[in-house]
Amino acid sequence: MRPPDASTRTRHNPFSTALFVLLLVLVGCRPRVRQPIVPGETDIKVQKVSIEGEGGKRLSLDTSPLFVKLGLRPGSAIYSDRYFSTFRVAEDRRRLRSFWEISGYFDVEVLDPKVDIDEAAKRATISWTVREGPRYTNAAVSLRHAPPEHEAALQKILPKIHEPVDLEVSRRRRYNMAEALQREGFGHARVFTRFYVDREHKSIHQHFFVDTGPRTTIGKLIVTGARKVPADVVLERAGLQEGSPYSGAIKQRAEIALIDSGAYASAIVSTNADTELFIGDVPDTGGVMTDDQIDAEGNMVPRKLNPALDVTVNVVEAPNVQFRVRVGVDVDPRRIDPVAGTSLWLRNAFGPMHHLQFDVRAGYGIPLRDSFEDFSGVYGEASARYVRPGLFGRTWDFRLSARFRDVLYPGFHLREVTAGPGVRNTLAPGLFFDLDTLFRAGWQVNFGAFDPAATQAFALPTSNSSRGGELDIGLVYDTRPDTIEALSGQYLAARLAVSPPGIATHQYVQVLPEARLMIPLKPDFSALAFRVSGGWVLFKGDEGVPLGPRLFGGGAFGMRGYSRQRLSPEAVACDGTACRTIPVGGLSLFEASIEARLLPPQKQLGFIVFNDFGGAGARANPFESGLSAAVGIGARARSWFVPIALDFAYRYLDAGKFEAPTSIDPLLVFLRIGEAF
Repeated sequence: MRPPDASTRTRHNPFSTALFVLLLVLVGCRPRVRQPIVPGETDIKVQKVSIEGEGGKRLSLDTSPLFVKLGLRPGSAIYSDRYFSTFRVAEDRRRLRSFWEISGYFDVEVLDPKVDIDEAAKRATISWTVREGPRYTNAAVSLRHAPPEHEAALQKILPKIHEPVDLEVSRRRRYNMAEALQREGFGHARVFTRFYVDREHKSIHQHFFVDTGPRTTIGKLIVTGARKVPADVVLERAGLQEGSPYSGAIKQRAEIALIDSGAYASAIVSTNADTELFIGDVPDTGGVMTDDQIDAEGNMVPRKLNPALDVTVNVVEAPNVQFRVRVGVDVDPRRIDPVAGTSLWLRNAFGPMHHLQFDVRAGYGIPLRDSFEDFSGVYGEASARYVRPGLFGRTWDFRLSARFRDVLYPGFHLREVTAGPGVRNTLAPGLFFDLDTLFRAGWQVNFGAFDPAATQAFALPTSNSSRGGELDIGLVYDTRPDTIEALSGQYLAARLAVSPPGIATHQYVQVLPEARLMIPLKPDFSALAFRVSGGWVLFKGDEGVPLGPRLFGGGAFGMRGYSRQRLSPEAVACDGTACRTIPVGGLSLFEASIEARLLPPQKQLGFIVFNDFGGAGARANPFESGLSAAVGIGARARSWFVPIALDFAYRYLDAGKFEAPTSIDPLLVFLRIGEAF
């Protein structure tokens, strides 16, 4: 190849290059002047905002939810900085007045704020003063044109006479009533409200007008967004047919069925019904009535509507290939466990509604207070699953699973392989049913050699391997809106594992009930949380109970008076050179927690106070050695993606015996990432 001519070569001048770099540095280091983005905005950053009553009087309303809605507020790790503007001062004054009026303070006065500006530091402090005035009450409430068969249910949604006014709650009531009627088959149902303020008597009159429309049916069916799965398969899964009845309950069941298929990122069923949608913190008119809906006497006239609705099924298909990576850590006084995992979804791998799922998780136990040989090593699990939604009926989903897992216990391992078919169904919103018929093979590694007396007393297995068939059944009801640290809702679960004689080397029935209840003290802010879980292994055979179904408690996700897997009966195991005492798992286990949770919304930090109880027994009584209990406090950190919990616990009861905090053993520290209960 001919070399390029000298005249065409690029010549570099070292001096020019250095000058160019210097200019870039100077431009980059030049003080940045923030350009105004709204009229009147300055480069003066808001440092602090306060709201108080006149003369420092304490205000009746909690103003903490208000600060994030202000146009002028200080920045944080979550919210960007705001810069002073006289226009935004005027906007915030209206926001403050509206905040109090929504709660029934119709005579509220918001005085001109005190603004202190430090020109040198470019910082501003804003102090608001509010004269609340009296809070209005409900003097009269009426419900008109409700269907007689549904009037009693709607009456329960109405506000009470003489209770303080809360317009935010009252305006939701009309949507709640309309939704209740829509679920009963009135797809066009709407509820209108009119409020009349009596300033002389400091009260309001609330009137609710119901217009149900006719009972609705499905007229025309339309599917949008379906590309990988044919439209007829979408409708079959949704359970929708032209000419059949339509209601809000049918809409919800169809959406749940589509999401549960695993093929969709979202699914929304919509209609052309003359209804309204509640969209949150926006002004509400109470419902707009047209002229033909009001007669000459001012009464409401029902709308004339077509009972047949055009129904559209809007689906957003999930990616054919989806890969996720998860990392975490779990720390307790005896062990640190860094964990990493991946999951791979291959949707529609063998055609529409034929999915494959692969999961791998690995951890490493690092001992803190035990010997390296006793409490360390690699562990984890790997699984593969084929899923065929709707194989047995519209919503009964078939699955074929295979899993290997290696569980690290204090001083020993369980290695286990399971495989077999199963089914799953969402019986109702929040109610799930699972059934799996599995072949299970397990191997106990370094579980220890126990003398015949210990083997008999603790129903320990007579061999280190087990195999055979097992039937697993699960029923779960979950209404928690948040599964990390819920402030409302409930969780009820019952699980059963049966290893029958004749088809397994060891026979047993394992029963695992659990209940969780969250009682809000202040919506989206604080709550009391309760959890009770138990476990029993029943109908054991002469071969004892293998390690797999044996019950261990304690740890950051259990009873926080013990390290992980340490709430358990203990036995002496000898290997010929030395003997050691190890937890062997019980045939009964009880764990309970009571938590007071303070988790402010949109804040990075929260706190809890807890009291945990527990017990584990070698037979059916988990308290055969006495009750154990621990009390403690915890901090909750909420970053964008990682929920972190740090708990400090003191075990004041150890198997029925009081423990004074004179040693380090009753004092425990836990760090976890993920769900509490």
